[in-house]
Amino acid sequence: MDWILGIAMLVGFAPMFLAMDLVTKNYTYPRVDNPFFKDTTFFGMLVVGIIEGAVIFFAIRTFYLLEDPLAILYMALIGIIELMAMVVVMNLKRFRGKSDSIFYGYSLGLGMAAGLAAGFTYSICVAAEAVGSVDWPPVIVYIVLLSISLTLIFGSCGTNVGEGIARHIPMQYVMQAAIPLVAFNMLFAALWTSSGIMFYVLLLAMVALGAFYFHKCLLVNLPAIVREVLKMNGEKRDDIPKSR
Repeated sequence: MDWILGIAMLVGFAPMFLAMDLVTKNYTYPRVDNPFFKDTTFFGMLVVGIIEGAVIFFAIRTFYLLEDPLAILYMALIGIIELMAMVVVMNLKRFRGKSDSIFYGYSLGLGMAAGLAAGFTYSICVAAEAVGSVDWPPVIVYIVLLSISLTLIFGSCGTNVGEGIARHIPMQYVMQAAIPLVAFNMLFAALWTSSGIMFYVLLLAMVALGAFYFHKCLLVNLPAIVREVLKMNGEKRDDIPKSR
């Protein structure tokens, strides 16, 4: 079981750190002299997100929500709960109306993804080992793509929540994030009990949905969002990265 725990940590956390570096490296030292966010707060929100993700994972597994006949409905509701958990953490006075809240929302989402991904990776590997002579390559592909898809969708939705807090209209952006996240969770519920070709179709659909929304929110829209929030606060910076 020790090696399974190590695999769960690796698969769950590696995409989080890769996604973190991909986006934030252009908004902090040494790319810019004056970072757009504080590292201590960013990593603090990452830890909070990991804890939230782990709690949600344990709730899903404890109540066997993915095995229930109403799994799709339950997971849709879990998507709303996940977003509200982000709002509860982000809706503090220190984050409202601040441009760096966008990045802290991103960090919170990445942490939640890592907590969920590590939990599901451990659960899947334990179940696979219990079978006995299991074919590990498909299992590895499964857990890696699942972790990547969770990282992409939660990082994007966390950014939506952070933007809503920065603009003083959190619920409007929660509703915006709810559409892709609820759709993602419904796909995951269908994936959990599927088999054959449909299993891979659903898994790839989750990755595609996460990648599309991540590209839209973090690579295309993020520079304009940061610029708009700074302008809203009467600030201006000339070192905002360009859209990719």
